Amino acid sequence: MLKGTMTVEGDFVFQGTQRWNLGWPTPNYAGAFLVTLLCLAWAVRGRSPWRLVILIGEASLCFLIAKTYSRGAVVAWAVAWAFGVAVTRGWNLPVERIVWAGRVVVLAAMMLATGFGWSRSAQRLNEVQSTPVSHSSITAKAPMVEQVSTVPSADGSVMNRVALWRGGLMMIAAAPWTGWGAGESGRSYMNWYQDVDRNEGYTTMVNSYMHVAVEHGLPILVAILWIGLSLISVPWRGVLDDANMGSDVFGMTRSSVVAAAGATLVAWMIANIFTTLWIDPKLWIVPSVACLVLIWCARTIVVTRLIALTVASLGIAIFAGGGLYGVGRWLSREQTLFPAPCAGGSVVLTPATLNEVVWHTWPDPVVLGRTPGKELRRWLVSKSANIQLVVHCAAPLRSRDVPAGADRVVLFGRQVEWIGHDLSAKCRELWLIHPTVGPRAVVNSQNQLPPRITVVLPQIDEMGNTQAWRRWAQENRADLLESSASGLDVRVAWPEILSRDSPALRRDSL
Repeated sequence: MLKGTMTVEGDFVFQGTQRWNLGWPTPNYAGAFLVTLLCLAWAVRGRSPWRLVILIGEASLCFLIAKTYSRGAVVAWAVAWAFGVAVTRGWNLPVERIVWAGRVVVLAAMMLATGFGWSRSAQRLNEVQSTPVSHSSITAKAPMVEQVSTVPSADGSVMNRVALWRGGLMMIAAAPWTGWGAGESGRSYMNWYQDVDRNEGYTTMVNSYMHVAVEHGLPILVAILWIGLSLISVPWRGVLDDANMGSDVFGMTRSSVVAAAGATLVAWMIANIFTTLWIDPKLWIVPSVACLVLIWCARTIVVTRLIALTVASLGIAIFAGGGLYGVGRWLSREQTLFPAPCAGGSVVLTPATLNEVVWHTWPDPVVLGRTPGKELRRWLVSKSANIQLVVHCAAPLRSRDVPAGADRVVLFGRQVEWIGHDLSAKCRELWLIHPTVGPRAVVNSQNQLPPRITVVLPQIDEMGNTQAWRRWAQENRADLLESSASGLDVRVAWPEILSRDSPALRRDSL
């Protein structure tokens, strides 16, 4: 069903020019590593003979950053540069002013020399380009997009992120305390929030902060922001009592080292806005060194001042978390369906106007595709079905999973084998759609089954169990229907399949 392509570890192309990933899974990973490494070089100051060597090294790193064509890395460098100027007051000294301005000139020159310039912000970019791969090959190392927008004059990288982050904010609002579960952010977005007509695939939220909040909840995100903000407050002048003390070693003083460590951590935190970086342990090496330096220096801060810094950082972190929740609630105001995660991997789809009709369904990707939640939403929206749908995504069907009084249970594919012995007492109607297993495991006693059963079979018997289901339907007085789908995948006849009067179905002669 996918029309796009994806690179897991291979070629990344910008306007016909190779983007360098330097052994990292993506160029964005490489850019983030390079910019944090570059910021550490800012520890060397003054007229040290090492200064020239460091500046040459900085220029080389700037060239490599430009060759990644990573806008996130450039933005991270710019914010870190402003932080470094502020905490060192480098603009007050003529020599330092030349050095800091020279850094801007060097990076700009490298960007122009490599063809980066500012064109990437204005023109469409095919973020990834390679041969097609299956969804199962997508790993945490390459969390970006399977298919990128091919609309002329539209930047797929930016537009995909905007759509993804919009959905992520609504996901945060739907589950602010516990999140959607570890490793579930990309899949949950595709199932429950991505537009039903889009096919881009994701494994993460392509933003570390949103990724944490969506998967683990806002309290975890607030704690992470609290720690990060507390650490980057250490280099500010007047915070460290003896920040300007210490001997000059290889052109480095204590104040320059702590300033460089702070700039490194700032660059890391900014780069995480544009890509989910924290999931790769190797990318933590340089920021971890910076954190250790800041923690070591923080021990000299006066206790009262330290408390004030941590309290202020906590306030900012809570404000940021609350802001994400508020924006998510605001974006959700126009929704017609409100997904919410439940225990056991289930998701409840609640319509804006709720009545007492409750359905339970156990989808099968073989029948509904790799994003069955998207297909279920397509049906609910197209038919304006005013029901509450409980979608059981992970746990197999057991009788205890269906509460008493369920109006309908819909089982797709292999899920039919989990019909419980006391199901008749708990649901009024049962649909078995394109079963991929035979009826051997299904209870045959009529008084143990719901009063009304419908079996929907495809036109072509791919699994070799059609005749067995015909006999079972006849023995249990079930309605037997045939869908217009020739194979197991029911999407060709979807979403009309759940209506007995649908042209996508015809009554089979028993």
